[in-house]
Amino acid sequence: MTAVQQPAKLFEPGKIGKMELKNRIIMAPMGVPRIATKGGYLSKEYLAFYEARAKGGVGFIQMSISALGRPWATGLTFAPGSLSIVDDEHLPSARRFVDAMHGHGVKVSFQITHHGAVLSWMLHKMPPEQRPKGLRVVAPSPVPFAQTGEMPHALTVSEIQELVEAFGEAAKRGQAAGFDAVRIQACHGYLIHQFLSPRTNKRTDEYGGSLGNRARFACEITRRIRQEVGPDYPIIIRMNGNDFLEGGITVEEAVHHARLFEEAGVDALDVSAGPFESHHWQFLTMYQPSGALVTAAAAIKREVKVPVMTVGKIDALMAERILQEGSADFVQLGRPLIVDPELPNKAREGRWEDIRPCIYCDTCMQSLNASACAVNPAFGKELEFKLEPAHQAKKVWVVGGGLAGMEAARTLAVRGHQVSLYEKSDKLGGQWNVLSAYRPEQAGLVRYLSRQLEKSGVSVTLGKEATQQMVEEMKPDAVVVATGASPATLDDVPGIGDKRVVFAHEVLTGQVQAGNEVVVVITGRGSRGLAAALFLAEQGKKVSVVAKNKIAWGLHHNIKLALLENLIKLRVAMFPDSTLESVTDKGVHFVWDGGEPPEKGGPRYELLFLKADSVVLAAGSKSENSLGERLSGFMPEIYKIGDCVEPRGVLSAIHEGSAVGRKI
Repeated sequence: MTAVQQPAKLFEPGKIGKMELKNRIIMAPMGVPRIATKGGYLSKEYLAFYEARAKGGVGFIQMSISALGRPWATGLTFAPGSLSIVDDEHLPSARRFVDAMHGHGVKVSFQITHHGAVLSWMLHKMPPEQRPKGLRVVAPSPVPFAQTGEMPHALTVSEIQELVEAFGEAAKRGQAAGFDAVRIQACHGYLIHQFLSPRTNKRTDEYGGSLGNRARFACEITRRIRQEVGPDYPIIIRMNGNDFLEGGITVEEAVHHARLFEEAGVDALDVSAGPFESHHWQFLTMYQPSGALVTAAAAIKREVKVPVMTVGKIDALMAERILQEGSADFVQLGRPLIVDPELPNKAREGRWEDIRPCIYCDTCMQSLNASACAVNPAFGKELEFKLEPAHQAKKVWVVGGGLAGMEAARTLAVRGHQVSLYEKSDKLGGQWNVLSAYRPEQAGLVRYLSRQLEKSGVSVTLGKEATQQMVEEMKPDAVVVATGASPATLDDVPGIGDKRVVFAHEVLTGQVQAGNEVVVVITGRGSRGLAAALFLAEQGKKVSVVAKNKIAWGLHHNIKLALLENLIKLRVAMFPDSTLESVTDKGVHFVWDGGEPPEKGGPRYELLFLKADSVVLAAGSKSENSLGERLSGFMPEIYKIGDCVEPRGVLSAIHEGSAVGRKI
């Protein structure tokens, strides 16, 4: 499919039960803490976030909502910023939200969830005096929750029946609030999923043992909801198509679950993956395949008659292909709609290159108290983010064509400034090109920004380094310095100058070929070093990692899980808390401190040795700010952004580029 072709399937109308949808693009449920509601009541920030996506052209929005009433209202604790329908007092607020979405021609569902044993993860973060009274951590069986070790209360049969009734009551409230469909949360390691999975359901009564017994709770909930909402109200169930865990739900078992759910009366199956222990399969990262969950959805679709939804690291082009191949009936997008609310409208118009791409860095999930997107500075700030015409058009130079410089130049040009960008290398993208060489899908961000520079009229000069003399001669009104950073080295390590010592970025970009036995030395957060280790291990090389800190220190939970899972599968040896002592003609010597550095009184263990044909160094970066320092003396208006200020990451680059672009 080329960039100018119109999508044939994405914008076909669809039906779930008797509910008609204007297209096949569904906004997946998600938590957005920065725009949290106030006490479960609709806030203007919350509404603005969803209205931007509704205006952007989605056909259906699936909401994560606190729906179960007390004493089963785990959503109030697990996701306190969610819109609430736990009681009748909250219904007018929820109805205002639904009415607003209907005003844009968008249908809306609400979700009913009990978080089961996973609730202990949130409770353990709270001081004891703040924990809600009467709210217990419950599960089908007394199996300790892996992340906290807490033993949940095993539900009695009478308590199970109380919960079934509570689901029915929640469905009645959601229908009264005007929602178009109800969605049962039966995956992601929450209570219903805990009943379905043999890993967490060890019961010997009618709710345990056989696959049919383990699915009984979900089917009883479905039938109870049907009694409450009537024959024509759509019921959707979200289920795991694969747990990606030993002893968990397999694709084959998920197919059987789907048949039972269909028989119980659901109108659509929403197929996801990943309980809490394999969280990275619920939120696929840049180190996992795109569309990795589609296979399970397709297997289920072949065996049922009701519509099937798929989800998981899917862009607009892939969504169209999935529908054309018949692997699913609807496609859910979550993070791509955080990145670009206008994704559906742009896809409908065939403007594929204008869609701002998600890079699956999981920045949006790094905090429970604030929401941020590395690629979209407006996320969560829809009411306050402004891109207004400049009061006075200026001649602005941007020096550096990495992500920070590109975003600054694009923003400045859109606002009406005359912008020239100078990049000393022969291509745009800066340090992001290193990861893009290994993970080609990440190159979409550079392609997007390059396209926007072209569209906005930025003059781009490649292969020419901007100098102080050039600035003095051409006299721009303002200069934005975005000269980035360069790889650091370990100058004080004996043998570090050996020709067998190379940089991680040289390996990832193909500038050098490593030997068959490789040691990767990491002194910082380790994302580039671990990427190099994975890249080399995938080639069949024997790889060891010697890391100054913990392995994957400082990386987000899901990125860490994805990297470590792949490294372990490829038998990469990993030595955390280790310090490189020397490089010899045979390999490397290093010291492992056991997690207690010698200067803090910890033991210093004997010198260890690893044989190596190549040593790959990932020692962090050092800022390149010489031009900024020279210009600071005489330029009246100079701005420094990105890694030239301090080596950081993509979020700082894009956000600082946007901020300076809106400031000048």
